[in-house]
Amino acid sequence: MAREDLHFRLRIPEDLKARIENAAAMNDRSMTAEIIARLQWTFGPSDDEMGELADQVNAAEEAARDAQRTISELSHSLRTREQEIDSLKVTLEKASAHDDGRQPDDEPIFNIVLDAKGRPISWPEIAAHIHRTAKAAGLETVGFRAAIFNAEKQDDEKFFGEYARLVRWYQDQTRKHVDVIREG
Repeated sequence: MAREDLHFRLRIPEDLKARIENAAAMNDRSMTAEIIARLQWTFGPSDDEMGELADQVNAAEEAARDAQRTISELSHSLRTREQEIDSLKVTLEKASAHDDGRQPDDEPIFNIVLDAKGRPISWPEIAAHIHRTAKAAGLETVGFRAAIFNAEKQDDEKFFGEYARLVRWYQDQTRKHVDVIREG
């Protein structure tokens, strides 16, 4: 309390004085400070304080609305990302099923094993057989894989040259016999 503040003498009944003394001791204040604090609490905040509090409440409400919008946007983004992840998982499962030899449900696959020389007995016959088998099964299109087994170890340059020659040979055979394959 500043020295210029109004001094006021007050008569207080003994029982009230004892209660003020106890409260002042508990709050670590003087009796005068305790009385002032109790009077201020009774009257409530001033108009200026109420204005400041109202501004703080408004700012807090706006911050809460902003936070809620952010949460909604992040929730939507999270759901979208989860859907993308689920879609990618399905794609990955199909791809890995395809890679490890299992057939995906929507694509029948025929496997062909070539002889040790790297050529089938008759490429058009194999393609025609696959086409007839697919047609008998009621399938319009099928995929098929050819695996070439060669126990002989070759150097990389020779291997890639032979591989390129074999790819060209298959492409040529497919072009030459496309009519036979389709008719089969």
